[in-house]
Amino acid sequence: MSNPSTQRADGCSVFFTFLVLVFLLSGFYIAQKIFEPAIPTPVEQTVDQGRSEMVNIYRQEKSTFNNLVDQFHADRNSSLSSAMSAVVKSYNAPSSKNKPANP
Repeated sequence: MSNPSTQRADGCSVFFTFLVLVFLLSGFYIAQKIFEPAIPTPVEQTVDQGRSEMVNIYRQEKSTFNNLVDQFHADRNSSLSSAMSAVVKSYNAPSSKNKPANP
């Protein structure tokens, strides 16, 4: 039979197990506090106005660009259907030797 004295838990090992557990948990919380990002400062009124002005400038530039692109396509008359029609016209008609012979 086995020796019953080796199956009992040693009080010292239980204590050190809990001590290691406490050190690991405290180390985790300390690392979490160290690597936690700083609280962002609130946005000021001048920053908010500057951002809204930049957005308005972007919207104006976007509408100007879209108008220029539309004007270019209107001047060139380059729509998808006209471009595809030009591609179809660029192909030659099939020659007589490529036609199947009638029996």
